[in-house]
Amino acid sequence: MLSKPYLEIKRLRSNGKAAAALAQLRAAPPASDDDAFEAAVCLLVCGDIPSAVNVCQSRAWKASWARHISEALIIFLRDGDPARALPPARLAIGDRAAGHDAQAVFLMLLQANGLTEEADAFIQRQLPNPPPGETLLLTLMAEIAAAVADWPQAYRLASAVVAADPGDFRALITLSVVNHSVSNFHESLGNALRARLINPQSQQAILQIMRGHNSLGDYYAAVGTFDTLENKDQLAPELHVELGTAYAGLDLKPDAITALGTALGNGKPLLAALRALITIHAEANETAAVEALVKQYPGEIASDMSSLLALGLERLQHGDLAGAAQRLEASFTLAREHNLALNELPWPVPEPRLRHDFEQLERLAQRGKLDAAGRDALNVLKRYVDTAGDMQRTFAPTGHEATLLQQALTGLHYRPDTRFAGCALGDNDYREIEARYFASTPALVVIDHFLSPAALAALRQYCEEATVWRMNNTRGYVGALLAQGFSPGVLLAAAHELKQAMPRVIGDQALTQAWGFKYDQRMQGINLHADFAKVNVNFWITPDAACADNTSGGMIVYDLPAPSSWTFADYNTNQSKMMAYLKVNNAKSMRVPYRENRCVLFDSSLIHITDELHFRPGYENRRVNVTLLYGRARSQG
Repeated sequence: MLSKPYLEIKRLRSNGKAAAALAQLRAAPPASDDDAFEAAVCLLVCGDIPSAVNVCQSRAWKASWARHISEALIIFLRDGDPARALPPARLAIGDRAAGHDAQAVFLMLLQANGLTEEADAFIQRQLPNPPPGETLLLTLMAEIAAAVADWPQAYRLASAVVAADPGDFRALITLSVVNHSVSNFHESLGNALRARLINPQSQQAILQIMRGHNSLGDYYAAVGTFDTLENKDQLAPELHVELGTAYAGLDLKPDAITALGTALGNGKPLLAALRALITIHAEANETAAVEALVKQYPGEIASDMSSLLALGLERLQHGDLAGAAQRLEASFTLAREHNLALNELPWPVPEPRLRHDFEQLERLAQRGKLDAAGRDALNVLKRYVDTAGDMQRTFAPTGHEATLLQQALTGLHYRPDTRFAGCALGDNDYREIEARYFASTPALVVIDHFLSPAALAALRQYCEEATVWRMNNTRGYVGALLAQGFSPGVLLAAAHELKQAMPRVIGDQALTQAWGFKYDQRMQGINLHADFAKVNVNFWITPDAACADNTSGGMIVYDLPAPSSWTFADYNTNQSKMMAYLKVNNAKSMRVPYRENRCVLFDSSLIHITDELHFRPGYENRRVNVTLLYGRARSQG
């Protein structure tokens, strides 16, 4: 137990009052091992590493926990060897007498050894309710929570530290990271700016400031922040990634490539830099540069979904449908190996998601297309289906039953043959369609009979039968992405043929993303939003008989584009901001009613929304829309 003077020392250093804590420390010799260890921790937190080591070395420790944790600190701080410091720390932490500061040092060593998951498990087991005054412990817990993407917990813990000490640099950096990760870019930037006031040349703070500016589309500010660095000889590669991102946002491609190339360096390549370089070269049709990266970094690319997606799109840009399919299939394989579907499964499971998967497996069983594992999954889902259709219900069983439900909802139970031969597009006069597009205000054209009959049938079968619908939305619809299994040959063929058919509208713009959404008849569709692309191709494949009201069920497009200064969060999710923008500017809307095989092709920056949905019950009657995005017009940050 700490003596009264050392309780005050701990309070002072926990509240950021380093000078007062150190002054009292010099005036009060430690009366116990607890006091002496507090002295070492206080010196460490206040930045006096040599004195902290000296206390650990000079003290004749009586308690075994204190002796072991001090040994660990000496090895870590003096010798810089976190691996060798960990065993004595483990011995210390096994002693019940070891307090919160010893736990903090143990977490610090786990963190330094890259043992983040073990650190998180220790926290869950030993520290479910950490005391509010232990700011060193709370700081480390916040950093570990952020490392495992537990954003709410990281935010709570770091905020508790900042409440005690508004100038805690590490907690401010953690808050910046957390806020950026949840797209709260303005607050993230504010946290980073506050952190930089404490340490003006901190690469961590400058990195977060650059990330904030890039995500807000303020690319000049990001470049300017980089230029304030006094020593650019030994920079974290992430800083060069943000510099490359800023240059790319300013359409300064050579500068972007130089910065991203610097980020790759000579050591282990930074995946963010590699992905960005592949994307820049791929979208610019620079095949030789893409192939050089593939040759230089085969292992990294083969193990990264984003790189494989970019390479698949690059092959599609060159009309190599087989090559595109191969790389997108490799991306899907990685998603399955990494159990991405389980990571994205909401828990508790909403009733609309469970109902979709049940209806899909039930239909596959009726068609004789489920194997034994698929039939077992169907039987699991049957136990949860609510005949009353309560959309507000959720399901979260425990133990073995939880595992069974998770497997039923995330397994690849069936996938049709993805090959396709023949023409994907329907018989339309695309020269006339392009003329109508350029003559329309806003830039929008409706194309009926979009897919050929064979392509429509193939795509409808894939959407009905492929168990790849893993995206979840609170409004009840499910989705599937290009890199995660939504890449049948018919879709790739349609995307390629459309580029060829509409060279004036799409031209050299590469396909940048594609997805499918499938809707619950009891709920409504997508809210107001715009997209990052230049051209949006949105088409519907469910039979007309499914739609009970042929005056609605499609989409509504407004004649105003989202301002180029808006962030992705602004134009994609901020409903009140978009509604106010449309209202103040007296925006006019165009309603496009639902029709089977109808396509709406328009300027992707136009704000749009799914129209009212009135579709008949039944799995095959679910509204299905497919989206192709070409080019980039704004930031996705």
